[in-house]
Amino acid sequence: MFLPTFLLLATAAIPTTAKTLLEAIENIPELSNFTSFYNANKFFASAFFGNKTLYPITVFIPNDKAFAKFYNTTGSPLTSVGPLELLTIIQYHTLVSGLDKNNLTTASSGSGLTVPTLLVSDQFNNRSAGSTLASKFGGPERANGQVVFISGSGSGVARRTVLSRQAGSSTSSVRSGLSSTVSITALDDKEGAWDGGHFHIIDGLLTPPTTCKATINGARLTALDNALTRASLWAALDSTKNITCLGPNNNAFTNAGSPDQNLTSANLSKALLFHTLPQVAYSDYLTDGQEFTSLQNMTVRVKVQGQGKDRQIWFNNAKVIDANVLTHNGLVHVLDAVMKPLEQINSTSSGTPAPTSAPTSAPTSTHTSAPTTTTTTGPATSTGAAVAIGMDTSRWGLFGFSGFLGVAGLALFGGLLL
Repeated sequence: MFLPTFLLLATAAIPTTAKTLLEAIENIPELSNFTSFYNANKFFASAFFGNKTLYPITVFIPNDKAFAKFYNTTGSPLTSVGPLELLTIIQYHTLVSGLDKNNLTTASSGSGLTVPTLLVSDQFNNRSAGSTLASKFGGPERANGQVVFISGSGSGVARRTVLSRQAGSSTSSVRSGLSSTVSITALDDKEGAWDGGHFHIIDGLLTPPTTCKATINGARLTALDNALTRASLWAALDSTKNITCLGPNNNAFTNAGSPDQNLTSANLSKALLFHTLPQVAYSDYLTDGQEFTSLQNMTVRVKVQGQGKDRQIWFNNAKVIDANVLTHNGLVHVLDAVMKPLEQINSTSSGTPAPTSAPTSAPTSTHTSAPTTTTTTGPATSTGAAVAIGMDTSRWGLFGFSGFLGVAGLALFGGLLL
């Protein structure tokens, strides 16, 4: 049932002239370091990239600047990495679909594209593919590897300038772990096709996602870190599979009265539960009007406005200012405000989001069809997020009592401090 949809995505991936990956890259000057790297590990590389059972695939190949960045950062050449680290790097740079230049262009101009890779190690991939992601990429087994997120300079991630091989700025970028975003030089079939699919050039190495704690600390979300520490929830957050953390940034905590410092650990636990979804909700799968049930058993509603680089997303009243910060067990969407329960929003306003960084007028959806509203408490459906997996909340301490909390107890960050 999965194969036809996957083939539609990968149809353009089969080149007309057969050649190995090495033959395809060896005459591209800016890939000289990777060509040497391939030749130095030829037995391994040929066995990996010559495995036709993996086809079609797309390889993101680091250019010479990426090799230089690695050396400047680590003090060691990329050629010195051990075999396990080498395997991790190669797997995470290999996507399970044959994506041509048009696929990348479409992703960049639209809402972005989440694509699984061949990286399946539990250390970097304590998550699973839901039915929607699996149906797009050949089934749950093929789509089960850790993902990367492809977008334009603005769609779905924090806006930043990235340089391409040509003069000017690239319209395509790829996000990996620890909020790392590098630019893509997308190649057409004449230059970027080989007998296994396609390859494209990136200007930095992709970083395999790591734990929530390391990711949140790396993003300098110090108030969120402090809140999770005071609530003693780091162990549960890092060990639980399939999580979306809706993380207010530091200004959001300050604007809410610094609840990370002023609330009791019990109330912080309730608040953090409200900001945690028991499934992986990549931004390109979010739709206007979609609803989730948080770990606090309260509804979180999505609002989507605009398209492409102008696409904006809210969860309840809070606007996403940095989407798809990938972790080993899911992701973080960074918010500009702490969320309020829908009941509180509806009692004080029309119920439409009024984020701190947006105009006071309510955003209007650009979707022509009526919003699809789905409460996703079980496996993902075609209208749900990429992953919707039930989870055991017994390890979450005070979170286990969430079903008994009434609306008054759900005032959380904002309501307790207004």
